Amino acid sequence: MTTVLEGWSIAPARAGTLDGCSLVLATYKRRAELRTLLECLDGLPDLPAEVVVVDGSPDDVTERSVREWAAGRDVPFHLIYVRSPAGLTRQRNVGIDASEGEIVFFLDDDCRPQPGYFETIRRVYADDASGTVGAVCGSPVNEMDQPLSLRWRARLALGIAPRGEAGEYLTMGASMPLGVARPFTGARPAAVMPGCSMSFRRAALERHRFSHFFYGYSQGEDLEMSLRVARDYLVLWCGDAHVIHDHAPGGRPASMAKGRMEVRNRYFIWKRHARAVEPLDRIRFWSDTAYSIAYDVVAFLRRPTSLAPLAHMLGSVRGALECVFAPPRHEEPPAVREFSFDIRPLDEEGTHAATSGVR
Repeated sequence: MTTVLEGWSIAPARAGTLDGCSLVLATYKRRAELRTLLECLDGLPDLPAEVVVVDGSPDDVTERSVREWAAGRDVPFHLIYVRSPAGLTRQRNVGIDASEGEIVFFLDDDCRPQPGYFETIRRVYADDASGTVGAVCGSPVNEMDQPLSLRWRARLALGIAPRGEAGEYLTMGASMPLGVARPFTGARPAAVMPGCSMSFRRAALERHRFSHFFYGYSQGEDLEMSLRVARDYLVLWCGDAHVIHDHAPGGRPASMAKGRMEVRNRYFIWKRHARAVEPLDRIRFWSDTAYSIAYDVVAFLRRPTSLAPLAHMLGSVRGALECVFAPPRHEEPPAVREFSFDIRPLDEEGTHAATSGVR
């Protein structure tokens, strides 16, 4: 039994898009960022044939903004708007069911793909005649080849984390930041894709969906999906598909909830996917958790007027205790269609036309 969600659509006004390609944009209370992304898409020479906006906002501000953007404009792609229950992971799964392309792109709403982004990734799939490539990520070029943060430099100096390559999942339950990677050309294997810039072959999404475990706060859902898909398919990192990722502060959870989920979700992923874990890896995992808690304490003592580090620390402590005394577990259900859609076409005035139907 599927859940029916409502939405509307606008047919493309001109040809020239990439057939068989869909772009899913999951958004939550980020009207301005989404509007900027849509403007960026409108100016690209290579566009997916279908763009699905999955809106989990509690009000209609984002929806009205999308309608205003589309009004009086020759929308260059099939634009679909779906109102969804909130939650990034759930919204991404909604987008999978709402889209129809054989290649499904996912971009965060605070991203700006550069010219050639979609065509370059599509070409990687096209060159894979055997279908062994299940996922391809782009390159957030403004996050690459950057100095490591003080937090990460301390991790390495203290031996809490071993030095690795960007896109590598370490057996102590962390992945190396993009900053250690230099720009490159071509495509190379990767274990971890950046959540802001992912794509999947439809065949891979028929076997794997974003995990229901993350239907609350989605910290780490992209990492877990990457590792799970990599069990069955080749995952590639495309150095020529450039995207700018401007981290937006809005639409994020409170500090305490974030701290708790960071520890619980990281523990869950580590237990599910880490291979050949040695005693040193366990020591490193818990040492890193303790280090993060201590880091928050120091940050609070330096600026006691800000309660965010203290709240994050308390959430992290709670998450760590839960991992010890009630470890998170989850059995992944089969990948099946969860949602169907009552999508109504909009007329030229931006109102619903008479026809509709469940997709």
